[in-house]
Amino acid sequence: MLKRRRSQTRPLIPRLMSRSFRPTPYGEASGSLINHRLGVGGDEAQLSFYAVKRLAHNVSLRAPHLTYYGLVSGHVRVEVEGDEDLAVEAGESLVVPPLQTITVDFPTADERPTRYAVLRVDRTQVRSILDRIAGGVSSGPSGQGGARKDPSCFHVEKTEGIARVLEMIAYLFRENPPNRDRLIDLNAMELLIQMLQTASRPLLIGEFPRNTSAGGLAAAVQYIQDNLDRHISIDELVEEACMSKSSFYRHFSDEFDMSPLEYITRERVVRARELLADAENTVTNVSHALGFSSTSHFIDMFKEHEGVTPKQYQMDLLG
Repeated sequence: MLKRRRSQTRPLIPRLMSRSFRPTPYGEASGSLINHRLGVGGDEAQLSFYAVKRLAHNVSLRAPHLTYYGLVSGHVRVEVEGDEDLAVEAGESLVVPPLQTITVDFPTADERPTRYAVLRVDRTQVRSILDRIAGGVSSGPSGQGGARKDPSCFHVEKTEGIARVLEMIAYLFRENPPNRDRLIDLNAMELLIQMLQTASRPLLIGEFPRNTSAGGLAAAVQYIQDNLDRHISIDELVEEACMSKSSFYRHFSDEFDMSPLEYITRERVVRARELLADAENTVTNVSHALGFSSTSHFIDMFKEHEGVTPKQYQMDLLG
């Protein structure tokens, strides 16, 4: 069985060696925080943990996917495009839609480290959770957990359950106990279940609005993530984005500074890096998992963008 596992020795941002791997606006904006990341973990969850230990202001964050931010300790101020500032305290959460920019201040980080977890929300995983609990998660009243619906993001005030999960995630990254990645996966699932009981539920399970360029691009990006195991045509992406082909190319290039095909290639290399971080995954299996009909084609593509073959990358990574 092919396993997904996060590398603990290399950052998630890939080495950028060609035009198709130039930083996106999100990568450039978030890069100032990369040195504060304590680690990434989980076999299935895409979860990172950060500790900011010095003052930082006007840190701009923008991701092409739905993102959860959970504050474990400290205090931050968040400015959301086109809306009022938010004061976020320990135990509170933000759910930010794809391609939505938030600007963060860490005004007390020099007095006490500001620690927070970041989870890339996979809607396939959310749907799987909903299927497994068979309707066991209620939508809850709109004000449950102190949540406030916002056109730009959801701010969920502290609840005992979410705060407990965040503290456990912090412990797993701090202490690195046996079976850490499996425990991170379980806690990430519990975190999503807890969030599904707040007013953020519609954003977690709903569809992206297609009546704006940002919404259309977000839908296309999600479609790419859901179908990296097969060939993806531009016509499919255009249909997902609800745009004309010319508008889709223009908006995509403006947002990501690369073509849709270059973006797909980049995401396949990133996924390949994740899969190769597990010694049980062979190059051939990874190639098939990413929809390549030819292993040699996969090897050539990976080497072009990483500078080494997949096998050499795996050997260097795992020692």
